[in-house]
Amino acid sequence: MIKQSSSVLALAAVLSLTSACTLAVDRDIQQCTSDLDCAAFETGDTAHAFCSQGVCVNSGLGPKGCFSDPPGTTSQYLNACTTAQNMPFDNCHILGLCGAALVPEATPPVSAGTLTATVKPTAPPTIKCADAGQNVIYMSGTSDFGPLLKQVTPLLMSGSPSYRPVFMPGTSCGGVNAIFDPNTALIKDIPGTLTKAATYAYYFDDTGTQVNCLLDPAGNLVDIGVSNLYPTVCNPAYVTGGIVAGYLGPVVTFGFTVPATSKQDAISVEAAHIVFGLGGQDPLGVNLTPWTDPAYYSIRNSGAGSTALAAELIHVPRTAFWGIDRLTTDNVRDSLIASPSADESIGILSIDYADKSRGNLRVLYLQGEGQISGYLPDSNATSLNKANVRDGHYPLWGYVHFYTANINGAPSAAAGAFVLGFSVPKLDGGLINAMIDASLVPQCAMKVARDTEMGPFMKNPYKFQCGCYFDFRTTGRTSCQACKNLNECPSTSPACNYGFCEKE
Repeated sequence: MIKQSSSVLALAAVLSLTSACTLAVDRDIQQCTSDLDCAAFETGDTAHAFCSQGVCVNSGLGPKGCFSDPPGTTSQYLNACTTAQNMPFDNCHILGLCGAALVPEATPPVSAGTLTATVKPTAPPTIKCADAGQNVIYMSGTSDFGPLLKQVTPLLMSGSPSYRPVFMPGTSCGGVNAIFDPNTALIKDIPGTLTKAATYAYYFDDTGTQVNCLLDPAGNLVDIGVSNLYPTVCNPAYVTGGIVAGYLGPVVTFGFTVPATSKQDAISVEAAHIVFGLGGQDPLGVNLTPWTDPAYYSIRNSGAGSTALAAELIHVPRTAFWGIDRLTTDNVRDSLIASPSADESIGILSIDYADKSRGNLRVLYLQGEGQISGYLPDSNATSLNKANVRDGHYPLWGYVHFYTANINGAPSAAAGAFVLGFSVPKLDGGLINAMIDASLVPQCAMKVARDTEMGPFMKNPYKFQCGCYFDFRTTGRTSCQACKNLNECPSTSPACNYGFCEKE
């Protein structure tokens, strides 16, 4: 049975040391003269007690064995000391992967059965997409895009001229293909079948309500392809440049997600490999109870960003995932919530959807390869601060990408109204808010970066940092100094960005 302790390893802030009282009485008695003398005073899962005026004080950092110096490699970022809650997954005890034991190779999936409990009838719209606004931006791609689209629509509508974005949901690779492949540049309404509901484009009206609409019978040309993937993941020949431009948006996070009533708390990359790469049946003879029935795995197809990114992390071909393709992100969420067997159910869901369903779903603590413990995207189960994504403790994330055709070296007016806002050195504050409120992370709030899909971590080179503002927006507080201009900021944090003093 995969069962991690439901109590999270919270880190104590300070060690209560009886000898500290002795020190107050007799200054000649000291616990330490250097930090090396304090190892004996470290307790529980905390690490790095340090010497302060002869007394050993716990730093509050953990877990045991964490990397205490400034990190520079992926392994060091994953294992850096932190105050964030963490939960280890014991690969040796649970999976039999002890010492130098190798993870078994993935095997081709066996059908998990027909689609169940996700086909919802969709009434044909009565409104034409062309009538959504005076100027319409046609977009297509990853179905995870809805929350951000809702947040940015008011910004586009308040511009001069105003634009209303209309979006056709699909997959990340579908968004890439719509721009790179002329044969897929037109989007049309998709009729329903016995196993799949009809798919219509939609927009958000002035009240923030989603409105389905009818595309032109002949189709509408896509202005912007939206994807959670670099284009070469979908086709090695797709490279941005003179013909197609790529614009890098915020960070989008994914999680191995279970119903809220599931008894499971954590998963490792190795365990996820056995679930989605072998249907939970470990050839070493250890069944990954309770995740042994692929009929309870909720996934997307190989063109979806959730599948492609997870495939890189857990070393399973994205075309060979076990489970049921739930067709849309909404269906992944709804299938997990409605599952008749919470313990057996698991799916891969974007955090912008998982965050808004926290009463019904939980994201598992994820332990990466070579990582000594697992982490949530946030510093704890109730926060929305994405601290572990931002500092490199949580590995399952990528970027939102926007692709447009270049016309004489620039995007069309419609596409430019959207994508050019992401290309300026310092983003508009309204756009920063839109990304944060959609559970995405602006690049300026990240401490780490990648330049390839699920590639190694590096220090984020992004200028105009906004980590202080991100903390304030998501938690209501920050340790950073507030400012109105850079003259109010100290030399250690000389930039005044979004109302707070930052280093850059």
